[in-house]
Amino acid sequence: MRRQHLIYFLVLFLGACVSVNIPTSSSVKATGASYTEPGTPFKSIKPQQLDKVWLSEKTGNTISYLSECENPMDPGLRQIEGESLSALGKLKIESSVNATFNNRESLLTTASGEVDGIPAKVKLVIFKRNNCSYTLTYAGIAKNFTSETSIFDKFVESFKVP
Repeated sequence: MRRQHLIYFLVLFLGACVSVNIPTSSSVKATGASYTEPGTPFKSIKPQQLDKVWLSEKTGNTISYLSECENPMDPGLRQIEGESLSALGKLKIESSVNATFNNRESLLTTASGEVDGIPAKVKLVIFKRNNCSYTLTYAGIAKNFTSETSIFDKFVESFKVP
């Protein structure tokens, strides 16, 4: 149970870090995103600052997405990446590559580190479209991370914005 609370904390903290420079009241969420929800063992949980969060009942891993529109700071993809990963202590970027996603420039990142001394991993897909930024996140305890990456990959493949 501690594992699930830790990962839930991690995903909420990661989501909150993307909004570090913006007061919560000025954050505008995107509309019109379509996707196929992750299936079993993932269950939807109530998001706080994130648009949507699913928690694996099997491993405690999470899949989430965050959108922010009309951000006057207009951070770049690398800045969003840095803010998103700031929750990890002993951060190690395993890969970070530019790609195309939803017909826009994107950043695909996998990183590892620690949360409360427990090894964790995060996979991010970051892109901007129509004055909005999107961060798709898969987070989990390092030892359980690879077991559900294919579910996240299917979620990412299905994720479309207007």
